[in-house]
Amino acid sequence: MELFSYHLIRAPVVSVAARLLSSSSLRGVAGLRHAECLLPMRMGHAVGRPGRYHVSLLALFAFWEHETFLDRFLEAAPYRVFERPGWHVRLRFYRRWGNYTGLDDATTYTELANPEGPVVGVTFARLKLTETFRFARWGKPVEAQVRDHPGVTRATVAFRPMRTFSTFSMWRSEREMLGMVRGREAGIDGTEHRDAMKERVRKDFHREFTTMRFVPLFEHGEWPEPTRLLRS
Repeated sequence: MELFSYHLIRAPVVSVAARLLSSSSLRGVAGLRHAECLLPMRMGHAVGRPGRYHVSLLALFAFWEHETFLDRFLEAAPYRVFERPGWHVRLRFYRRWGNYTGLDDATTYTELANPEGPVVGVTFARLKLTETFRFARWGKPVEAQVRDHPGVTRATVAFRPMRTFSTFSMWRSEREMLGMVRGREAGIDGTEHRDAMKERVRKDFHREFTTMRFVPLFEHGEWPEPTRLLRS
């Protein structure tokens, strides 16, 4: 069965920069259908603040033909940065909205729909450069909404210069995730995401955009400490 994985790896700044500038070099990895190397950011912080950017942390989102290929990658990584201790979660894909090059042919395992346990949401977007400031203005409150929601257990936002943006969030339940998405109870869920989606319908921020939903299968390693490093 196909598998996705999301990784966070502490590494020297130079190693992080090298992978951000050459994500395409992973295309030759056996069984790797698609990969995105990204720089994590503090959620809700102003774009212009240097403290927003985790320059010694690398995020990797990967789409695998089978879990065996992920195991081989971790055992014999093609670059030293991926040999470093880190955190990753293995994911099974069950729902999608929108389109994004490299991910559109992934199998959706619909039998996993309506999960009773934790779920993970991932978004990817290719931003229209002319919409950068407008996107930041609407996106920053949504980041804070997700960060502070009582149902979220892991969350980060990440980007690759200049126009690739992504979010990752792990939730105790799908119900709590949907509460945030829809602004079901304003006092608990907030309405920032709902309002931003209305604005996107009015005038799109992106050239490509997708929202993907997963069931987490296995979490390995330690989420970067302290935990609030990625959430505050």
